[in-house]
Amino acid sequence: MTLIVGEEELLADRAISEIVAAVRTNDPEIEVVELSPATMEPGRLAELTSPSLFGGGKVLVVRSAQDLGKDLATELTAYAKSPADDIVLIVVHGGGVKGKALLDGLGKAGARKLSYPKITRPGDRIQFVRAEVRRAGGSITEGAARTLLDAVGTDLRELASACSQLVFDT
Repeated sequence: MTLIVGEEELLADRAISEIVAAVRTNDPEIEVVELSPATMEPGRLAELTSPSLFGGGKVLVVRSAQDLGKDLATELTAYAKSPADDIVLIVVHGGGVKGKALLDGLGKAGARKLSYPKITRPGDRIQFVRAEVRRAGGSITEGAARTLLDAVGTDLRELASACSQLVFDT
């Protein structure tokens, strides 16, 4: 069970992808179910986590958990206290005070917490650009990273794409 907290969607999406990839090394056919407050209704979680006649596990990704109603948050917290062995639960919460009871409940239930707060400081953005270039197999100086930031802007998805393209083109 993993709790992803923060406003940086790119980093949260990467964390989800990494978890799913790790699970798929053991079970390439595992079903991934994406849920949001709009698609969840009382009892849906119980339906998805109940044992199947055909066996097999699931990865449940609950996005925007801070927007879940009180009943659904309570249901999710209750499930987290005694999760099924073949279910991998990933809960994505935007952070902040909205839905804090859910954060606390999942934390007490033993969820592994990954935090991705909003990157706002220029130095942190430069570090992000440098890490993205390294991730793509290249290297970049601090000055070049600053120039790339000035040219592309502060959106992490655009920066990541630009870094990847830059390394690919060299």
